[in-house]
Amino acid sequence: MSVLAARRMPHALLLAGPAGMGKCIFASKLIQALTCEQPQNDGQGCNFCSGCYLQQVGSHPDHIKISPQEGRQGISVDHIRQIHHQLTLSAKKSRFKTAIIYPAEIMTLSAANSLLKVLEEPPGDSVIILITNICSQLPATIRSRCQQLWFIPPPLEEAKIWLQQHVPSTQNLDLISLLRLVGGAPLRALKYIDQSLLSFREQLINDLFFLSKEKITFLDIAQNWLKEDLEEPLYWVLTFAEDMIRIKNKVSTQWLINPDIAHLLQFFSEKIQIDILFSFLKRIEHDLWLWKSQSSVNSQLLLEKLLIDWFLYFNEDYCEYP
Repeated sequence: MSVLAARRMPHALLLAGPAGMGKCIFASKLIQALTCEQPQNDGQGCNFCSGCYLQQVGSHPDHIKISPQEGRQGISVDHIRQIHHQLTLSAKKSRFKTAIIYPAEIMTLSAANSLLKVLEEPPGDSVIILITNICSQLPATIRSRCQQLWFIPPPLEEAKIWLQQHVPSTQNLDLISLLRLVGGAPLRALKYIDQSLLSFREQLINDLFFLSKEKITFLDIAQNWLKEDLEEPLYWVLTFAEDMIRIKNKVSTQWLINPDIAHLLQFFSEKIQIDILFSFLKRIEHDLWLWKSQSSVNSQLLLEKLLIDWFLYFNEDYCEYP
């Protein structure tokens, strides 16, 4: 917060890193500090003034947030025009006019071009914060005009200590293994504990194995998986593909995202050529982006196509658990 205390905030910040690292929480705290009427010596908001209160309830007149994630629609050029209009107005309660864009990677091309013009000639005393889980999907021209702040997963032992403070002692969980499954992101791990998502992962693994043996149909699986947020099955199949690529390249098991099923992934990886595996991985990444950014996407059709591909790549009548 030293740059904040010195009033040398950049016009644009890009917060990048894996999901579950607290980027949105950091952005909210930073915006609150910028619009606080009585900022503390360490640069943080006081939590008591009207500026802090309005930020906490989401109705500060000098702030706008574009985050259409729940509606699963892309961030359009009209959204960016809303931001530009808001930032060109005179501030009503604070020195800074602020905006948050999340997730920034789902901006359309026209939206990115419109934002680029804003970043090239930012209105005075304005701060735009872009938040992304996949920085590579943002245009290089956007990235180059932002001061970038990377959120890197902490050491596993430190993350474990933090989790222990937020998980009931009655839950007997292997927190280190859980953190490895979610890429070391503490908030994502906490979400998996609170929502019992690990049981869904176990079901997903079994479904994919039995699909390869033709003991379950892809239609049945799709109906089961669609009961959850589609991001979850796409994320896990994505990690399975990544791990199979690591296995084919002789990477040690300790570097896998899913080391608990390394034997099964080894078994599957032997059935597919690595170039096809890379194409499959790229397809899943595109599906994940498509589902996040396009509200018109038919989730069931997207998932059925993914499962059909899995069946074609890994089906073998005589396969057994290794």
